[in-house]
Amino acid sequence: MFPETIADKLSDAVIEQAMKLNAEDRQELVVSYIAKANEIWMVQGTEGFVMFEGGDSVQLPVFPHRDLAQKFVDINDIEGQCVNVSLDEFAQTWLPGLTKNGVELVMFPTTSDVENLVMTAEDLASELSGN
Repeated sequence: MFPETIADKLSDAVIEQAMKLNAEDRQELVVSYIAKANEIWMVQGTEGFVMFEGGDSVQLPVFPHRDLAQKFVDINDIEGQCVNVSLDEFAQTWLPGLTKNGVELVMFPTTSDVENLVMTAEDLASELSGN
């Protein structure tokens, strides 16, 4: 399954396994792996970061690893590149900004027709700080 240590490159088998995880397990993978890797991955398109918008909600997809973000880009045919942000910067700058703007986080989405878990920025900040 997913590497216990930080890996620059994931094998195809690991990527396929990770893509088949249920929403709760994908959320747990994001929280645990980004804490180890000290970075989080997002997808930046031509107009800024890729967001899901529906009804009143705006959501930012986040990923634990570049290869998983890239797989999301590939299977959803998104024009964009995977970018990482250090966990410190994400926790200190991004999470307060997302909270202020009411943007939620989609934890390692796979495809739009699969159930994805959504967290508020405050909830993720709390998880990362161990509270």
